[in-house]
Amino acid sequence: MTNKSNCKILVAVFSLILIFSISTLAQMNDNKTGKNQKPDCTQVSAADTVKAIYDKIKVKYVGQMSHINVRIKEGVVTLEGWVANKGIRKEIEKYAKKTTCVKKVVNNLELTAGGGCNAGQKPCGTTCIDEKEECNIILEN
Repeated sequence: MTNKSNCKILVAVFSLILIFSISTLAQMNDNKTGKNQKPDCTQVSAADTVKAIYDKIKVKYVGQMSHINVRIKEGVVTLEGWVANKGIRKEIEKYAKKTTCVKKVVNNLELTAGGGCNAGQKPCGTTCIDEKEECNIILEN
């Protein structure tokens, strides 16, 4: 082999080693900072998830808090109650979807102000929910 061929082979080998080293270091760094680690959802309670969603809602829509019930069962969040407009409805759904350990969101938020409860329903804040469901509205003083 010629010196030119040997040089090309050496450059190729060192390039591969460099690429492998950089990717390994990046993965190690991500593991240290937790970027690639998914949370253990078995350690996250339903109450913690509901509170996290309410915490997001209250930042921008504190006036809507008493109109919205948030429930979760097996990673599925159900939003119930009413909001002032479609934009708020959509944004609150987005908050829930982006919350850790939420698999799916069922958005039952209506666009009308609440009235009296129908048969089989009970009051939950200023909205109505099925009488068998849990009311989780968090009102802060």
